[in-house]
This record gives sequence, C-alpha cells and structure tokens, in this order.
Amino acid sequence: MWRSEIVTIKEVAQQAGVSISTVSHVVNGTRFVSDDLKARVLSSMKDLDYQPNRIARSLRRKQTNSLGLIISDITNPFFAEIAWSIENISFLEKYSLFLCNTNSKYEKEVFYINQLSEWQVDGIILISPKIDTSYLKILEERNIPVVLVDNESPEGNYDVVKIDNYLGGKMAADHLIALGHKRIACISGPFMHNITYERVEGYKDSLREHGLIVDEKMILTGNFDVASGLQCANNFFEMDERPTAIFACNDQMAVGVIQSAAAHNLKVPDDISLVGFDDINLSRYTVPPLTTISQPLHEIGEQALNCMIEKIKDPNKSPKTITLNLRLAERQSTKRI
Repeated sequence: MWRSEIVTIKEVAQQAGVSISTVSHVVNGTRFVSDDLKARVLSSMKDLDYQPNRIARSLRRKQTNSLGLIISDITNPFFAEIAWSIENISFLEKYSLFLCNTNSKYEKEVFYINQLSEWQVDGIILISPKIDTSYLKILEERNIPVVLVDNESPEGNYDVVKIDNYLGGKMAADHLIALGHKRIACISGPFMHNITYERVEGYKDSLREHGLIVDEKMILTGNFDVASGLQCANNFFEMDERPTAIFACNDQMAVGVIQSAAAHNLKVPDDISLVGFDDINLSRYTVPPLTTISQPLHEIGEQALNCMIEKIKDPNKSPKTITLNLRLAERQSTKRI
C-alpha cells in the first residue's frame, strides 16, 4: 500500500518486534539473522512499504548503482536509439541512469561531468563526436570509470565501442558506383568531428579507386540535421550539372535531401539516388525507404553498458576497443542508371 509519509526503520522494527539493528542487518546483509526474524522483518517492510535509505547504503558500499549517460543531442534519433538501449539494460541490471544532454556545448559537458561526479555515479558513458581530454582526466583522478562511444580513446586509456566510419563512407560510395553513378555528391557533418573526416575520406578513396575525380565542389558541409541536409541538397540541385547520386553522412540529412528533391520536382531514386548513414528507425519509413549504412545501434548501447559494468566490477581491467560490424541496408532510394 502506497503511503505519502516516509516510513522509518524504527517503525519497521516496532511492527516486527525486533531491534533497529536487526532490521539493518536484514536490509544490508551485514550479519546473520535467523530465518524467523528475517521473515518477520521482511513482512513488516512489505506491509509498511519501507524503502531503505539508498544514499546511506551507497556510502557504506561505496557504490550507488547509478550511471551517467552524456550525449550531445537527444533530438538526434541516432543518440536516442542508443540511449534507449542503454537505459533498458541499465534497468534490467538494477542501475539508475542519469541522462544528460549537452547540445555539443563544452560548458554543459563540464557542468554535467561535475554534477555526476558529485552524485557519486559508479561510471559515465560518454557519447559525443568530440572529446575534451581535460575532463576525462578529472574523472580519472576521481576514479570514475568512463566508456566512450563512437570515438577514439585518448592514449588508449578508456573502453571504446565504435564502428569503422571510414569503411562506412567507402561502402556508401562503392554501392553508388556499382549502380553506374559517376557524379556522386557528399553531404558531410562538421569537420571538427572525427567521424565526419573518416566517412568523407572513405567516400573520396572509393572514388579514387574507381578512377573517378574527387570534385571538392561536390562536397558540402551539413550539421547532421534535416535542415542542413535540405539546404545542401538545394545547392546541389541548382547546379548546372547536378549530381546523379548523393551520399549523406547521416540519415537525418538524407531526409532533408528527400524533401529538397520533392521541392525541385525530382524523384528519388529515378532522378537522384541517395544513401544515408546510421539506419535509424525512421529510415525504413521515408518515401522511398532509405538505403543506408546500417549501424547496430542497440548493440552499441548493449556493449557500452556491458563494458561499464565490467569496469565497475574490476577497476583494474585493461581498456579495450570494440569495433562492431556495418552493413549496407539496401532499400528503394538507390537504383542503377
């Protein structure tokens, strides 16, 4: 039965007819208690809906069974789907999860790093395209484990879960070239992010390997959102000799390309083939469904959480990097010319 007031350990002891210390030993497992007394205490706890003081228990155990998850943009489905996976498994593993959204702002990242540290979380999973090593060192000094997602580990000191972004960019261009396209444009993300550089380099090397010229005018910089994908596509479609195919470095920008194509009376894929990157859930429901480089988003979250739990259990465990496989999810937004 739910009660508005907080039940104390003293009330549990009184109802069970035992001492406060006996209740404490049952709750914390710090000393043997006979089956009869334990049953009385547990029955009283259930009747009164007693919730042990988690903070006090955490201080004794030096663990809070809580984790921090810092992401750069909760509105981006890529981050949201990974966060969903991490939260779901955290719940199954009996960990509370603090979700912090930074909007890619350094001051917000520092603020949340400090807050999570003060809350004594057992570890932090950091999903950000750009990592500042200064606050990583702060967490290291405070003995708070860190797992990085989709980034590189500075000096190899941290567990990392990632995919091969270079290979993904190459796979996208290879697919379009195999369909006969020669004028293939690219909409990148901001080049301050390693993943942007790697995906674009993969695209460029694919063109070179197939004897095609890399035309820098065919590479425009977006911001990993729908609006920037639309704007870049507008610029491509207004060229005298427009591209026949576009590789967008994430699915959100690819959605913007589809909108721009419709506004220019162009059909995907009849007039323009399109490949995205990420394979967010939305990509299956665009019109037409989007061909994309598929990341195992839920497996990324699962592996990140597993790395964190292993690190909490064994702080001396050597850091490792897990690189997960990509695949081409071929749908109806590309066709042979």
